[in-house]
Amino acid sequence: MAKQYQATHGINRITSAVARLGIGRTHVMTTTGRKTGERRRVPVSPIVVEGVEYLVSPYGEVGWVHSVRADPAVTLSHGSKTRQGRLEEVTDRSGAPVVAAYHARESFSRPYMDVPDDPTIEDFESRRGMFPVLRVTSDP
Repeated sequence: MAKQYQATHGINRITSAVARLGIGRTHVMTTTGRKTGERRRVPVSPIVVEGVEYLVSPYGEVGWVHSVRADPAVTLSHGSKTRQGRLEEVTDRSGAPVVAAYHARESFSRPYMDVPDDPTIEDFESRRGMFPVLRVTSDP
């Protein structure tokens, strides 16, 4: 069984501060809260697979995933660079290789993902709904 992850404001603040400095892979994503309509900021780690950029939620259907489903328009910031985009959820089997690549790259989240120590692509396919995958597209 995977460890249970509970984000804290302190961890998010530190990670977001590093992203605002442009250090590392982490970006700050701004969404619109689905219930409040207020702007929400959360650190995310985009991954590019076969030339396409994605976001993976390794902790399942967390708040930002629900907010993006309600309003897919987001802002992604890293250092001094900010861009507008939209997120499109990937619900078919094509999301499994993205989650596998994310799992291989992001060692911090591995203990929280309920997959074997040396997972196969089938392990990610069988857990398709556990790790939402969202394709980043440009805002027109």
